[in-house]
Amino acid sequence: MRRIRKYDVAIIGDENLIIGFRLAGVKKVYEIPKGSDECKLVRKYLKEVLEDPKIGVIIMHEKFSKHVEDIVSEYKGKNIPIILYVPGIEGPTHPDVKEYYKQYVKKVIGFAVEF
Repeated sequence: MRRIRKYDVAIIGDENLIIGFRLAGVKKVYEIPKGSDECKLVRKYLKEVLEDPKIGVIIMHEKFSKHVEDIVSEYKGKNIPIILYVPGIEGPTHPDVKEYYKQYVKKVIGFAVEF
């Protein structure tokens, strides 16, 4: 029988995003403070999280995705970790969220999923 492995979740985001996950019990949270060099911090934190074999899911504020496109593309095709971009309290950056996630899922898993 195949053994199921347990993975941790890591959050990379601003204060508004991570506070909810902290309240939910997520231990691996990486806050990008206002006024900081967000590009440098996001890249640093993502590299750190990607090196942790215990992390299975990385949830990141979508506004930071532009800073890590090159790092994320290196992990394309790998099953773990899964990197998810979520909108913050400002709302989604994409006008058609459903279509965006539909295309994102297709890109990640290689085929379209209707929902």
